[in-house]
Amino acid sequence: MSMQKEISQDRWPDYLSQVTAGNRGRHIAVDVITPADVSPEQVEKQPQINIPLAGAPFLSLEYESVTKGNAIIISAGVNTVEYEHAVDAPVEMMANQNIDGRLDFLEILDQNGACTRLNFIN
Repeated sequence: MSMQKEISQDRWPDYLSQVTAGNRGRHIAVDVITPADVSPEQVEKQPQINIPLAGAPFLSLEYESVTKGNAIIISAGVNTVEYEHAVDAPVEMMANQNIDGRLDFLEILDQNGACTRLNFIN
């Protein structure tokens, strides 16, 4: 059984630091799910995912506040950033943990309704 919880925006900096510290090196994959009612022009503006579908070692999650860029940056690589993906204008974050308390995935919703899912593979 898994547990899903919403992470309030005021906790994002501390929570993402904890996720980084506790999960560095685990392999990740990233998916972006765009709502069906989004126009083709908006889909073309969605950032490309640079993290390989087969997974890459998780390096960090960083929150840039509204005054510093308004994004959550997902980074992957062994000791340095090899791959990076930005979720621009995030508005909501959900975490899913397995029964052992280990993080399975994070879902980050942006202001356009797209959902970026950060999956922890191992």
